[in-house]
Amino acid sequence: MNWMRRTALGIGIAFGLLFLTIGIGEGISKGFGGIPSPEDCVIFLFGPISMIAATAVAWGHERIGGWWLITGGIVIGILFTIRLIDRPMNLLRTFLILSLPMLVAGVLWVLHAKKLAQA
Repeated sequence: MNWMRRTALGIGIAFGLLFLTIGIGEGISKGFGGIPSPEDCVIFLFGPISMIAATAVAWGHERIGGWWLITGGIVIGILFTIRLIDRPMNLLRTFLILSLPMLVAGVLWVLHAKKLAQA
């Protein structure tokens, strides 16, 4: 049962830092020019920042952090579906890299909390 907690923590930290690095790297490569669109701000807020914060919250409050990760994964999936609907392969790749890790980590946190409550 402890493997769920460790796996969810590893996914949250690894992918959160990866997303944050990609987001900052993209900003640097574009020279931080101009004001980002509201959609980009929401993606950045619900993506890397949310994943790191939700993982930190889940360390102490598993159910809250888990549902936060699940919600963030769904929001990111919807936003990228809107953006990449005409490019299905890019959409699939983006879903597998961004949304799926958030959903898996969130489900693992929630399942672990449920098993602890039953025990």
